[in-house]
Amino acid sequence: MAIPSWKRTLEEVLKHKTQATIMSSEKTGNKYTVDVIPVLQVVSTGSVANVDGKFKYSIVDTKNNLEYTIKTTNAVDVKFGTILHFRNVRGGTTSGEHGWYAADSVTIVEK
Repeated sequence: MAIPSWKRTLEEVLKHKTQATIMSSEKTGNKYTVDVIPVLQVVSTGSVANVDGKFKYSIVDTKNNLEYTIKTTNAVDVKFGTILHFRNVRGGTTSGEHGWYAADSVTIVEK
């Protein structure tokens, strides 16, 4: 008999289609499979923080009325309203209610 689970998937939480991708752990080099959003287009709130050598972007997803942060390895110059593309967005639960989100990279979408 199966036990019910209340854990939601990334697709359910962020409301974007995901696909399974094989990645390598930065710490151990071990390979693992994770669901990612291949390309996520969102809008910057203009805030970027340098956290442990990575960059944490505050963003809004106007299509789905969501606001959260995504951490990635590269820095781009943003201001309020800058449209961003994040590649291979992944995330999960934390002990708090908001969760964590990371991406391989971020680029600015030119208008």
